[in-house]
Amino acid sequence: MSTNRESLASEDEALEVLDTSSEHGLGVKTLVARRAGDVVHHFTGLITPELRLHSLQVTETLHIADTKYIGYLSHACDPNCRLDMSRFELQALKDVEAGGLLTIDYAATEDVLYRQFACHCGASICRRWITGRSEGANAEGRAYLATLDPA
Repeated sequence: MSTNRESLASEDEALEVLDTSSEHGLGVKTLVARRAGDVVHHFTGLITPELRLHSLQVTETLHIADTKYIGYLSHACDPNCRLDMSRFELQALKDVEAGGLLTIDYAATEDVLYRQFACHCGASICRRWITGRSEGANAEGRAYLATLDPA
């Protein structure tokens, strides 16, 4: 791989927001293969105290919104990427083939989610109802979890 700045910038931008045809709609795919440890994207956006749809938590009191890609990353309980919120980087945790959907664990960065939801990621460690790391399941989540077969 070339290490010149133009090549790095083009790979950093080799992402696409797409409709995943899921209940939550949008996701991000990589247009080039990524290796575990790669920095997939450097991100910027509006830093705000407001929790918004598609924002991500930067500190206990601040969120980043209006980002080009990261606000649209899909959740997975066993994700292939992680966000480094101090360096504003998306990093690959696993190899991802070109065309692969990029995923993060929302609870890894968010204390409280904008909206909790049922998870169907299929991971052996799937939590089935996704919350922020500092919140329990809401009434809808408790009702949903009560309908599932014990696993």
